[in-house]
Amino acid sequence: MASTQARQSARARARAAHQKVVADRKARDDANIASMTEYFAAAEQIDAAQLVMANAIEAIRKREGTLAKAAEILGLGTGQARKLVALLDNPSSAAATNNADSSDDETAAVNSADIDQADSFPAADIDTAVTGTRVDSDTATT
Repeated sequence: MASTQARQSARARARAAHQKVVADRKARDDANIASMTEYFAAAEQIDAAQLVMANAIEAIRKREGTLAKAAEILGLGTGQARKLVALLDNPSSAAATNNADSSDDETAAVNSADIDQADSFPAADIDTAVTGTRVDSDTATT
């Protein structure tokens, strides 16, 4: 009888320990899910902020004529400015940018204004105004 009672008691302790392990794991999983939600929400905000920064750099670049000058004005390195502007070349980022920043009508108005001002752009930027594709003067060859 004593051994049967000891086995039953050991099983009960094992069940209780297992239930505690499962409950602790569930609590950790719930906390991890909450942290992951915060992380991914912050990552989305960072992506959106980077697109806004890229659009601002591109606007300054169009006005000043070179990416180096835009980077200098903003106190950025040229490499960092290039990385941000490269986000605009990504089709999925461009779609998100158009949805977040402007309607198609506003974009068309800006593009026609760029074409009208093509005389004030350096040669490498004329391609941007006319065709909508960007050519870096560093990589363009004649």
